[in-house]
Amino acid sequence: MLNSGGNLEASARAIFVHPNTVRYRLKRAAEITGVSPTDPRGSWTLQVALALAELDRDRSLWH
Repeated sequence: MLNSGGNLEASARAIFVHPNTVRYRLKRAAEITGVSPTDPRGSWTLQVALALAELDRDRSLWH
């Protein structure tokens, strides 16, 4: 949903699931993190967290 401009149906199509699945996953993400992905501030917070996690995953132990 973060990459589709907040469009739930477009998000569902992009990951080949039913829109209700996207709704459920967003609800679970909010329950687990305490941050709502449908709120603009929450969405931004999650985008930053995901970007930082990706950067950390890409780091090599040898650098």
